[in-house]
Amino acid sequence: MENSANRYVKVGNWIFEVKMVRAIRVEEYGKPYDAVAHMTFNGDEVYVDSQLNSSDRSLDKSDMAALVNFAQMMEVDNFRYDRFQNGQRRSRNIKLLEKEEVQPNIRLVK
Repeated sequence: MENSANRYVKVGNWIFEVKMVRAIRVEEYGKPYDAVAHMTFNGDEVYVDSQLNSSDRSLDKSDMAALVNFAQMMEVDNFRYDRFQNGQRRSRNIKLLEKEEVQPNIRLVK
């Protein structure tokens, strides 16, 4: 998969902007999925509107990492979401840092 994505596409006199995304957890598109998340993009921020999963397998850290990775691919600065834990709503805002190019560790010696 690509490491970056373009949120804007020009077709004729129209520019199409990605504003909403539905993400599904599934091995292959078209197969039954067991989790879904809706994401809304606004400027330099993305908000995860909903996270739903089957009772068999809840969302875990690897699922959240995939959502954050996608947000970085879409070049946003903030990743926000709400979760309910123990009947209470918890809001989180994750500040995304730009991925720096890896510089080789080279030392010149005589």
